Amino acid sequence: SALTLFLTFSSLLGKVWLMLVILLRMAVVVLAGYPLYQDEQERFVCNTLQPGCSNVCYDLFSPVSHFRFWLIQTVSILLPYAAFNIYVLHQVATYIVRTHCLVQGCEGNKGLSSPQHLKKLCRSAVVNRLDCGANNLSVLNFSGAYTVHLCFRTLLEAAFATVQYFLFGFFVPERFSCYHSPCTSAVDCYISRPTEKSI
Repeated sequence: SALTLFLTFSSLLGKVWLMLVILLRMAVVVLAGYPLYQDEQERFVCNTLQPGCSNVCYDLFSPVSHFRFWLIQTVSILLPYAAFNIYVLHQVATYIVRTHCLVQGCEGNKGLSSPQHLKKLCRSAVVNRLDCGANNLSVLNFSGAYTVHLCFRTLLEAAFATVQYFLFGFFVPERFSCYHSPCTSAVDCYISRPTEKSI
């Protein structure tokens, strides 16, 4: 029907979109972020000769490396998706075993004790389609789990955006002023390529 076709197409479109987002994000972080931020501390120049002052000012300016923060963000965003896929695989494997037991009449877990037998069962279930009538098969519903995983991903994105705003802000200033021990007076520090980093 048209609804089934729409759901299949939207599901496929969602998977393609997710992969593109992941690949584009990884490409931006690795290909653009790493070259831009690999020399961030060396290019952080302060107008002082006081030993340790530049390091303290840099730590105040950037408590966490932007590049490492974005890598942690990308991996964290992938965790709910991985958990959802593992849950779906587990549910499908359980469904295949239960359906096989209904059709073949398993006594308890007899014959399902070894992992090799379970693998053989899953392969035969896929090949033979369990030899059941169409009326006996039911479609597994993962919409609740998908919604939960989508909410977790959205919350993680919002949380990381909030943390990034409080740690770094959304714009990189050209000059950063700091006054902290061991600096003996107010020190101005200059950030390399601030416009490119803001973009």
